[in-house]
Amino acid sequence: MARLTRTMRWLLLSWPSFAGALVVLWLFSQSDHGAALYGQLNPVTSPLQVTSVEPASVNGAPGSRISGTAVIHRDTCDYLDVEWELHGDRRSVRATAFFADEARVREAGVQRWEALLVGVPPHKLRDTTGDVRHQCGMFPVMSPFYRPDESILPAEAGATAICESGAYTSSTGPGTCSGHGGVNTWIGDPP
Repeated sequence: MARLTRTMRWLLLSWPSFAGALVVLWLFSQSDHGAALYGQLNPVTSPLQVTSVEPASVNGAPGSRISGTAVIHRDTCDYLDVEWELHGDRRSVRATAFFADEARVREAGVQRWEALLVGVPPHKLRDTTGDVRHQCGMFPVMSPFYRPDESILPAEAGATAICESGAYTSSTGPGTCSGHGGVNTWIGDPP
């Protein structure tokens, strides 16, 4: 009888512990940290491959207009938001970011965006990261969407020069970057 009582006591104590652990896991899965971990393990999209960057006005402040492609891996998730951060030496700040493309339901596979507007000038994009937030069933997912080392590939996008403004161009003739302050850097061999 004493053994039965000890077993019953263990079961009674373990059930609340088990239920508590489930509640903690559920709360973690709904947090930004849980969404970011889920996005690292099973992202909804691949990182953006930038094809062009141009200076733009974003809510009246200097910013960037980014075009590029990414692969949507799961088209059963609902898009919620894009989040952008400018990273400093000691801390980061949130930057305005939104898609200005026509709203549409996107299918799985390679997709193109023409107007991702970010409230950071082109020359500062290397100090930023961007994530897209989706809702997949009951779980939020934050997929890495913009990482400078993975996303900015101007030569592969056909760019021949980076302008003073930070814009990329495929022009090689006289007047290259004339509307963007002139050529900052030629990619590959200059013409």
